[in-house]
Amino acid sequence: MSKENVRQFLSEAAGNEEIKEKLQTVNNQQELADLAQSQGFECGPEHVDAVIAELKAQPGFFGRLVEAALEIFSPTHDDYPNVGVEPFTGDPNRSR
Repeated sequence: MSKENVRQFLSEAAGNEEIKEKLQTVNNQQELADLAQSQGFECGPEHVDAVIAELKAQPGFFGRLVEAALEIFSPTHDDYPNVGVEPFTGDPNRSR
């Protein structure tokens, strides 16, 4: 049941900006378990380890992880116009 609590916590964290910010400061399994417990999910660091191991073992896990990272950090993720960030729209200054 505690592994299920870790899964539920991670699922909830994916949609909660406040929890996402707190996850940025987590350095180890104990801190992740403590954060989950502070949100009402009873679990321990051994349950975090077990869930992470299960996620890694799933076929295609690393491929999906790479796709997610590319989606976030890819330059095409921004909605810039095809002409660039600041397209030239004026006339050159001829008074110089």
